[in-house]
Amino acid sequence: MKYSLLLLAVLWECVFSHPHMFIDTEMEVRLRNDYLNGIEITWHFDPMFTAAICTDFDSNGDGQFSTGETAEVFANAFSNLENSSYFTFLSIGGQTLSPSGIEEFSVFMEQGALVYRFFCPFNIPVTGGVFRVAIYDCTYYCDILYREGSPITLSGPGSENAQFEIEQNDEIRISYGGSVSVSREGSTYSGTAYPQQLVVYMNSN
Repeated sequence: MKYSLLLLAVLWECVFSHPHMFIDTEMEVRLRNDYLNGIEITWHFDPMFTAAICTDFDSNGDGQFSTGETAEVFANAFSNLENSSYFTFLSIGGQTLSPSGIEEFSVFMEQGALVYRFFCPFNIPVTGGVFRVAIYDCTYYCDILYREGSPITLSGPGSENAQFEIEQNDEIRISYGGSVSVSREGSTYSGTAYPQQLVVYMNSN
């Protein structure tokens, strides 16, 4: 596995500052009548991580990732997130679940930003209930927020009967220390963070 000096700098600075990486997320919640089929997650990255990945893995510098380059990104700059549950936590019926694996991984550039997109299969019943999806890094190296605009889509049979909202989960407290060398525009950093979560209400007809 190769690392550019820039990527090494990112990893080194992550040890001493929280947060260091900024991710804006979108989600497509795929329903199949009374089941949650899975969740397609899209991450838009900050300029520093974008530059690091492009430097190391876009070997011909064309701003696109071939099948081989995508496989290298997956192996060297994504697959280790399995150890962190892919930052994805589904709460339903008093249980918290995480994907056992992911499918359909892709990496591409959009408006100058690096983007990861992947699918988390679940295939669990959600009839007439409520479920929540929180995406967060418990170390707070990564500051993850929903993207501005319309970051949530419900799709598939049964989605027409569902409603959703985004809320802050005050029950999950992420404490972090160290200096803040970079910050998300408009954000303040107190040493404690609470993740955002999607709440989906399944309405039975």
